Amino acid sequence: MTPDVTNRLVYLSTAVGVLRADELDRIWLRARAANAAAGLTGLMLFHQGVFLQVIEGPAAGVASLYERIRRDRRHANLTVLESGPVEERAFPDSPMNYVSARNLSPGEKQAFTDLRAAVMSRPALADLGLSDFLAAFSLRTA
Repeated sequence: MTPDVTNRLVYLSTAVGVLRADELDRIWLRARAANAAAGLTGLMLFHQGVFLQVIEGPAAGVASLYERIRRDRRHANLTVLESGPVEERAFPDSPMNYVSARNLSPGEKQAFTDLRAAVMSRPALADLGLSDFLAAFSLRTA
């Protein structure tokens, strides 16, 4: 794959232990700095002990970041929802958008809960509504 091809990886994971708001803010600040240096963009959501993260950028950078996340002991039950090349980034303007649970609307919280429930029941990934879910956040963070 050529370096100018944009890849996207979307995953859900369960937080190990309780993460306080200040810890999540520190994670986000470190992620922004590291992602900017690697040419990565994306989105991080955290709600009810569950992370949803979108990572976009060069294939090697996306793979490297996901490998670090996979080894991070703060994550369990990692489930990849999407992985592969995309025509354009959904989150082109920020190394890492972060929307904390306190900033999610009731409808966004419900959509997150519904997405997680769909993943847990293991239907075909195409039926999860992931595209619509990400599109809503792409517009929100633009």
